[in-house]
Amino acid sequence: MQDETILKPVKTLMEAMEAENAKIIRAQFSKAATQAYGADGTMKTAEETARWLESDIISRQGKVAKPEYTVLNENEIVVKGQYSSQGYSNKANFLFTVENGLITSWRMRY
Repeated sequence: MQDETILKPVKTLMEAMEAENAKIIRAQFSKAATQAYGADGTMKTAEETARWLESDIISRQGKVAKPEYTVLNENEIVVKGQYSSQGYSNKANFLFTVENGLITSWRMRY
């Protein structure tokens, strides 16, 4: 049951991305959420992350085909699949951190 609680915002995000529902996409993130590229990349600030979410995910219609979810611990989930957005495609290897029912970080580990 705990796994389902942790997975809920990430699964909802993937479904909202597929449906191109910007309102639901935004609602899955904490106001303080951060994002980074690479296993060791520097996290963006919350403000930078909000702009990135708009420009790189919502505006470019980012999606993950056939997402596979792995719960690592009480607040980390990995999503793998095929990511695509306008003009871009790559295998997804995303690490999400979830706290209090919201995504607090998204690390894109290509």
